[in-house]
Amino acid sequence: MGLRSFAGLAVASALIFVPNMAYAGEFPGDPCATEGQVVALGGGAIKCTGGTWQPSLETLDSGSTGASTVKQAKNFKSVGTALSAATFNSPDKQVADVTAIRLPNGKVKIFVYVANQFVRSATSTNKKGTSFVADPTSILSGAVAGQPRVVSLGGDSMRLFYIEGGNINAAISNDGGVTFTKEGPVITTAQAGFEPGGLTVIKQGAGYRGYFSNLEKPGERAFRVMRTATSKDMLNWSLGPEITGASGTIKDGGSHPFAVIDKKGKIALYYAGDRGSFYGILVSTSKNGVTFSKEKSVMTRGGDPDILPTGKNSGLMYYGDDLGAELGFGIKVAKSTGKIVP
Repeated sequence: MGLRSFAGLAVASALIFVPNMAYAGEFPGDPCATEGQVVALGGGAIKCTGGTWQPSLETLDSGSTGASTVKQAKNFKSVGTALSAATFNSPDKQVADVTAIRLPNGKVKIFVYVANQFVRSATSTNKKGTSFVADPTSILSGAVAGQPRVVSLGGDSMRLFYIEGGNINAAISNDGGVTFTKEGPVITTAQAGFEPGGLTVIKQGAGYRGYFSNLEKPGERAFRVMRTATSKDMLNWSLGPEITGASGTIKDGGSHPFAVIDKKGKIALYYAGDRGSFYGILVSTSKNGVTFSKEKSVMTRGGDPDILPTGKNSGLMYYGDDLGAELGFGIKVAKSTGKIVP
């Protein structure tokens, strides 16, 4: 949870919590001096870990939404840890920005950002998609990249969107995600009007609709903006409106969205946000892809959600969370207990 800069590129973990302007004091990503110190923030806490403030579970139980005016969706229940820094033999205790795809053999492949290793992948040891081992090969030839989002193209083919050089880029694989060929930038900072974060894509009608937010940065107090875009081929995008703030319907903002669409065309948008005493994963729904309503809380302190459908309206949700002092930040998995498009 946090952000590291490499060669001028900001590679963000979407687990960064950017609170609303009503709070004062320390925030996740800000530097801290006393290792292990825990202070209250909103309805939870942050802890001094490795010289920076990072969200902590030490004052609230995982999955509890605390005292909040946001209604609970009650459609996912955490079932355990899927990935940690130990999976990749990383000493940096930071694994985030998860995205998952079902392979033709039934197993699940996950792509994540690993601190100082950039985009890595892991494959499930079974078809349940709850336990993983790291893949030996480096994704994107070790490019300084982050916030991956994978989209199935059928069979062994898939497209990976990721952040590199301040832009949303794309790469394609035809061998089950072992090797990728870069396709170049698809949405630039200049097009977006801000430095964009990861892109989530759904099939809508004869084309595609995508959502992305402004890139999270440590200590940044900027409003969390989400915007939509449409495309015929996933490579050439027409920018649509912002769906947050004064011009949108998600008034309080959100970051690192993930979209799911059901057979009737209803869209559920999952994203990280702060709502007073609650911060974590939220969900809102839309019939047209632009106007959203009925916001509900899904998972306290979770971030960078990604949902892998397992049935008509069921699925697994992979998300980032604090795994404790020994493991640092990693990826948890939750199973649906209700409709993924509520």
